[in-house]
Amino acid sequence: MIEEILKTIEHYQKIIIIRHQNPDPDAIGSQIGLKTILQESFPNKKIYAAGIDLAVLDWIGKMDQISTTTYQNALVIAVDTANSPRIDNNGDYQKADKIIKIDHHPNVDAFGDINWVDESYSSCAEMIYTLADELEPLKVSRETAFSLYSGVVGDTNRFLYGETDYRTLRIAAELAKTGIDISKIALHEDEMSLQVARLEAYILDNFKITDSGFGYIIIRKPELDKFHLNDGELDHAVPLIGRINTINNWIIVSEKVPNHFRVNLRSKNVAINGVAEKFGGGGHPLASGVYVGSMDEVNALIKDMDALNK
Repeated sequence: MIEEILKTIEHYQKIIIIRHQNPDPDAIGSQIGLKTILQESFPNKKIYAAGIDLAVLDWIGKMDQISTTTYQNALVIAVDTANSPRIDNNGDYQKADKIIKIDHHPNVDAFGDINWVDESYSSCAEMIYTLADELEPLKVSRETAFSLYSGVVGDTNRFLYGETDYRTLRIAAELAKTGIDISKIALHEDEMSLQVARLEAYILDNFKITDSGFGYIIIRKPELDKFHLNDGELDHAVPLIGRINTINNWIIVSEKVPNHFRVNLRSKNVAINGVAEKFGGGGHPLASGVYVGSMDEVNALIKDMDALNK
């Protein structure tokens, strides 16, 4: 599979790397890391990383601003994206000549012409490292390692999550050997703005917990607007409820747009991606997401999440 990916990359002069909406450090780290690998290995090719810039993650890297016509005759590589509706691209990627999908989520949508999907990896960044580590002439420089390590640390929550294994730690060590400042990366991933700190205080003061150990909070638009959050900042607060020892699984429901609810689902042990998929979303067994369009759906989702613990 990875040999086929390399041959396809070698064939195209123009390559555009895309990822999912509401990107996290793994999405940006994989995207920027792969871009750097290809630029350093094929200096004569045109390599772009496309998508909306997110200020809270621009320390990893910034996106290239390209036109829709750039996709014509191009190779598109989608990283860290389980299904096509989640692509941060407005459909422009469909104009590409060929699409490669590299992802570590359940393969619910094999939208690529070539699909390298492996759920055994705890982050997509590990897959990008593996691609460069195993194939000549690809290489991992210090600049690349900074992006990929940021992705690994982000998707494992600094090696806290259960998907972390020997391979994760070995790859992290290889990336660290390049001389990157791993403490700086950890501090970037841990720090928060004052408005996020106030949001976390609000969540701890207002979340609810059921008898089964399911925790949840619904933050309606009027309340959410009070925190003046930048795009991506709410994600920092998603793990918060799970730090409580009586919580088994939990959700954060946020209404940024009226009657359009983003639901972040998390769990310590029981798989919750089936619930996300039922409502049109998806993700990992212990970390998933979905958008729903009514409070009736929110309440139904809460009921299903609570029932998982019984």
